Amino acid sequence: MSDVAELTSERILIVDDEESSRELCRLALDQPEREIVLCRDAQQALERLQNGNFDLVITDMVMPGLSGLELLERIKAQQEDLPVVLMSGRGSIQDAVQAMRLGAEDFVEKPFPDPEVVALAVNRALRDRRLQEENRRLRTELQELKGGPHLSGGEAFSKVLRTIDRIAPLDLTVLITGETGTGKEVIARRIHLLSPRANKSFVAINCGGIPEGLLESLLFGHERGAFTGAVRRTSGYFQKAHRGTILLDEVGDMPLPLQVKLLRVLQEKSYQRVGGEGMIEVDCRVIASTHRNLRELVKENKFREDLFYRLNVLPVHIPPLRERREDILDLAQHFLRIACARLDKIIERISEEALSRLKAHQWSGNIRELENVIERAAALCTGRQIEVSDLPDEIRLATPAAGGDAPVLAFPRAKEDFERDYLLKVLKSSRGNVAAAAQASGIPRQNFYLKLKKYGLDPTELRRQNR
Repeated sequence: MSDVAELTSERILIVDDEESSRELCRLALDQPEREIVLCRDAQQALERLQNGNFDLVITDMVMPGLSGLELLERIKAQQEDLPVVLMSGRGSIQDAVQAMRLGAEDFVEKPFPDPEVVALAVNRALRDRRLQEENRRLRTELQELKGGPHLSGGEAFSKVLRTIDRIAPLDLTVLITGETGTGKEVIARRIHLLSPRANKSFVAINCGGIPEGLLESLLFGHERGAFTGAVRRTSGYFQKAHRGTILLDEVGDMPLPLQVKLLRVLQEKSYQRVGGEGMIEVDCRVIASTHRNLRELVKENKFREDLFYRLNVLPVHIPPLRERREDILDLAQHFLRIACARLDKIIERISEEALSRLKAHQWSGNIRELENVIERAAALCTGRQIEVSDLPDEIRLATPAAGGDAPVLAFPRAKEDFERDYLLKVLKSSRGNVAAAAQASGIPRQNFYLKLKKYGLDPTELRRQNR
């Protein structure tokens, strides 16, 4: 792509006390849809900068009044990201080094042997700025997508959201139940953000798979010398959550002796550090979550009945993804945006056939499994939309379960689906070499190219992946 095509709708400020030099720069930088503003000194330039936005400043170094270096310092103090290119007919290596230290993008010597030297320096600085802005946008978008809970859905999940909205302001214990991967921690964070404690800490700890002694220390902290290796006093999660919210994830896996101590915290709002003597008061909202049936665990004497009733004050149950298939499209598109931002790819949509396979899948891993599937599909996708061939075998090849809502494809669509899968398989086996793939398939090379274009398959992307 040419520089002319890339640089559009840009404003450049040229600062030079010599009119001939200003005009020469203007002629060298003039392009369609590019606005160029001329200033005779640094003071006039500062006034222009105060009253309007610019994409780049190119300034002479030696001028009456404020010098180019002083103007550079003023600009960077106010607009650190605004690129500045310095030029001088009396410059030295020391001047150039000083300019770079102050944040200049480039340094051009005058008189110019060719006006193209100025254009190249400016275009390079503008291109670098665009890349920085794009990277910053992608990082921001990724952070927003990952950080902000994605909470929307059909009737089943909307009922959950309405429950959350009602109970979040109530400073009472919440028990969230649901299968693994349904988003229990996301719901807990939502409750915290909608509560009066939103401006305080939210801490989460998984109670499963941690030895009893370590879990006790993590929850309540320990004193120096409480056990071998305890070289200093350490705060626990309850202390970190003081005046905020603590999530006890997988509370059903908590050992019985610790359940007694947790019950005491809920009843008395105080606890002891491991190896400590004094009681520590704590004020935090407790949210517990589990994929297990606590009532059954109570019957089996694996969970304390009194603790269960203390936790089950405000119950919230999250239905599994297979019971809310109407949410799959919305969730899949959300995860696709995250994957595209992370992988720096442009994928616009998910094909109808791929979506039908996603809806037919049983999703034993729920939302977490869907996120992993979409991320993998985005990584393998070579076109502008996720196709069936981009999905894992267990989803792509599985026969829809009886009663599933995946439609039977009409023969022409099924044929196209097969043809695209075949082309992709042959292309992958040839590592993106179209000539080799065409020869292996027995399809004339020109026809092979046409079919690749028809299905949006990009051999360049495959070759890049195989480097």
